[in-house]
Amino acid sequence: MNISNVIQQINYIDAYLNEKYYERSEIIFCSLVSLIAAEHMLLIGPPGAAKSSVLDDICDFIREVKLFKWTMNKETKIDEILGPYEPYRMEYGEYIRLTQNKLPEADLAFLDETLRATGDTLNSLLEIMNERTFIQNNISTKVPLISLFGATNSYPKDEDIQALYDRFLVRIRIDYIKESDNLRGLLTQKPKSSDEVLGSITLEDIKQLRLEMKKVQVPELIIDMIIKMRDQLFKKEIFPSDRRLRNSLNLLRAAAVVRGRNIVEVSDLYLLKHVFWLYEKDQDDVNEIVTHVIEKEESQNE
Repeated sequence: MNISNVIQQINYIDAYLNEKYYERSEIIFCSLVSLIAAEHMLLIGPPGAAKSSVLDDICDFIREVKLFKWTMNKETKIDEILGPYEPYRMEYGEYIRLTQNKLPEADLAFLDETLRATGDTLNSLLEIMNERTFIQNNISTKVPLISLFGATNSYPKDEDIQALYDRFLVRIRIDYIKESDNLRGLLTQKPKSSDEVLGSITLEDIKQLRLEMKKVQVPELIIDMIIKMRDQLFKKEIFPSDRRLRNSLNLLRAAAVVRGRNIVEVSDLYLLKHVFWLYEKDQDDVNEIVTHVIEKEESQNE
């Protein structure tokens, strides 16, 4: 499939999901962009707000993919995620995990109730998420993981899971439907099947999009605006890390590709509302600063 057809398929999926899910357009778009950029995304919101449903549907539209899906809780053990050690090998001092159908062999992962697991279990994910590597018998091997999607009902409170929380470049708060007309639409909506959508993509398509993403230009203006945002965030004692700032460019490039461009534009920067905040209390300030910098630039060009 040529690149224009792949982008068309992505837009078909986006349109279908926006018709199915009300007030979820940012979540849907960010999920698709995160997938193309090979970044991880976390949805935070109350039970019954369609967090899992949206992510399930997106995974369904990717063919030929190995998906690892697990619902986490306080009792979740590392073996359930990475695979148990092979008992026979352990007798000889070899620690080899049986990874079939587990995270180390997955192209995509969806961990529901992500932050409910204990710190030890969550910290076992760090290397796979950050380096895309996995230790088998003291030997580091590459894993095929593209993106890990998470969903949780609550914000992290324990310091020992902050490292994992930081690995999610995109973090989006999701709420119940606000507009009455949209709620009416949900209540009267006829069930939709994924068979009704015109689009689907493969792992090879995602690789094509990622190659296209590398060609996307980031103008000096965009860099200047990100620096302005960072400086204003620092004044509010909000400190996005250097890694987060750098990786945000991948997201912007992927957004440009989905929108059929080979250059990042000012409007793409709205995505950064979902990248720069760490604590719940900072979300409004981040939203205000990102929006202000964008609107100021746009007003100067009118």
